[in-house]
Amino acid sequence: MEYNVQELKKILQMDQKTLKETLNFKLQKLGYEVISRDGFLYAPGSIPVLLIAHLDTVHKHVADIICFSEDMRFIMSPYGIGGDDRCGVYMILQLISKLKCHVLFCEDEEIGCVGASKFVASNIKPDVKFIIEMDRKGDNDAVFYYCKNEKFMSFVAKFGFLEAPGTSSDIVHIAPHLNTAAVNISSGYYNAHRQHECIDMYVVEKNIGRIAKMIEADCEHFDFY
Repeated sequence: MEYNVQELKKILQMDQKTLKETLNFKLQKLGYEVISRDGFLYAPGSIPVLLIAHLDTVHKHVADIICFSEDMRFIMSPYGIGGDDRCGVYMILQLISKLKCHVLFCEDEEIGCVGASKFVASNIKPDVKFIIEMDRKGDNDAVFYYCKNEKFMSFVAKFGFLEAPGTSSDIVHIAPHLNTAAVNISSGYYNAHRQHECIDMYVVEKNIGRIAKMIEADCEHFDFY
């Protein structure tokens, strides 16, 4: 598998404010009409699936030094790489280059889901059939939090993801606001919130493919309400 690391590297090396501005430009270039507010970027799409990631990391120092394994598969930084959740940002950009889903990038998730709460307060309510957040460690996890929609949970499991426990993320606030089934999927980072956090590009690219299949399967034959 070839790893497309250059775009991810740029994402990893930005602070939250710069990343938000860059994503606003990228979304417009892809043909989206972007709503940029304090706390979030939202862009409505033509596919009724909402993709979510957050823009901040727990690390105080931007990862301006990035180290790669010889085969480019593993990525680290002496300052903490910030895969949580820059991997999710990268994954969304790859997905929407071909699949024009709704997109939500939230600020300040790590200090209490601040951007998600501001999105809820905005009362923007896209009509989507389900929500996929990419903000989970590891490779095969699917975290549903308080979602008890067994039909949706079985649908996600068909793509090889396994239900895992979790405490909080942006969808805990956004899914009830939209009254929509939601899942937080593994995005290929490990040792979250630690200096020796690591990104596995094999998992990142593999899960982009799995999520794309989930979106393409879409809900023509499913009703998750």
